[in-house]
Amino acid sequence: MYKLKINVAALILLGLFSSTAISAEKDSGVCVFGNETVDSVVCYGPTVMKQTIVKGDIKVVGTLRAENISARNLQVQGAVELRNTLISQTTKITGTLTATNVEFKQGIAVESDSVILINTKVNGMVTITSPIHNPYLQVQCGTVITGAVLFDGKAGVIQQTGGTLIGNISNGSKERIERQCAALSSS
Repeated sequence: MYKLKINVAALILLGLFSSTAISAEKDSGVCVFGNETVDSVVCYGPTVMKQTIVKGDIKVVGTLRAENISARNLQVQGAVELRNTLISQTTKITGTLTATNVEFKQGIAVESDSVILINTKVNGMVTITSPIHNPYLQVQCGTVITGAVLFDGKAGVIQQTGGTLIGNISNGSKERIERQCAALSSS
């Protein structure tokens, strides 16, 4: 009987722990959010978000793949892939960034040697820091950057398709690239 009570207690504790880990906003391991509204997201591990409204900030240490989300601030240490997203305040990323159909209401700061913006709007400055390699910024298919592009550290290259607009460039150069830009859906 004594062993049964310990095992039941252990199962209850494990059940509660498991349930908390799934619904918690602070987590380690894989974090998954879908079709929900949360106050904030803090994850230590790969994070996947789809159709999520974050009232506050997203902080991730690990990769982030997000589609159809909105948040106030975005801070990630890892590779980021965003699609159909709205970030209303600051964005700081240490890792590669690929953004398609995204609106950054303020400037973005990325520490990486690779940033790709497709049909994306940045309302402010883009700062790219890469202390080791010469970084590149691909600006494609209707992307608009209202502020300057600053390559902080190594000089960078902006690879730009037709139909894009960018502000002044500091510590970098531009080159034209050809790409067929099909109608990109925002859904």
